[in-house]
Amino acid sequence: MRFLMRSLVLVPLLLCSVLFSAPDSTKYAHAKILGKLLYTDMSVSWDEQPVSDVLHQFQRDLDIDMFVFWKSKDKDGIDKNTSITLKLTNQPAVVVLERIIEKLNNAAPTAWQLRDSMLEIGFKEQFTNGSAMELRTYDVMNLLFTIRDFDNAPIMGTTGGGGVNFGGPANDPDRLTKDEEVEKLISTITDFVESEQWKVHGGNCTIRFYKGSLLVKAPDFVHRQLGGYSFSPLRPKNMKTRTINFSGGNTSVRLPRVPNIH
Repeated sequence: MRFLMRSLVLVPLLLCSVLFSAPDSTKYAHAKILGKLLYTDMSVSWDEQPVSDVLHQFQRDLDIDMFVFWKSKDKDGIDKNTSITLKLTNQPAVVVLERIIEKLNNAAPTAWQLRDSMLEIGFKEQFTNGSAMELRTYDVMNLLFTIRDFDNAPIMGTTGGGGVNFGGPANDPDRLTKDEEVEKLISTITDFVESEQWKVHGGNCTIRFYKGSLLVKAPDFVHRQLGGYSFSPLRPKNMKTRTINFSGGNTSVRLPRVPNIH
């Protein structure tokens, strides 16, 4: 089954392999949840509804395990009374979820992620602390290979005797060193993928280069923008494959093309 999960911001990085282990049962649970988000179409009409009711309905309709970091006396979190006004018709559940998240962003940067066999929703700050952070390894050696580009190639011309005259040998122009290429790659990631979450910009996520790989410690909502998921979402047998893309903190779905009937 052809299935692509790619970040539009950093497409080359998605071609690398992601090396991390997770129990098969957890992967299956996550694949099942992602499948529900991708292949369940929803029509909703909420007018100033408390987000607690909205998310309860969302969980019930999808029949998934979900945990929301609600605000309490002791902990900061999503206020259950936050009102949600939203009307959508026949949209994938993940699109509905993203629109709910947009409404919640008014209070604090919010995200959803897959962890511990359930869908989590909470402030990004809560996900970048403690056990929510995962260390994953990305092989990026293929991204550091530079094709030689001679910008002063020899000039070919015609001599007076009718032969071909080649100019002098050319030199390979100056290129970035390996360390410079690595620094450029890391800067691209930390500037364009959840910029405020990286330690270099005051956040808690870290990224290091070691023996041809990037070691990234970050929560799921950051990792999926770098390498997608290592599993495919479970697809109902009666539905065609859909493609999901993670980019700039947002998720988009590409539906299969419907042939024109004349």
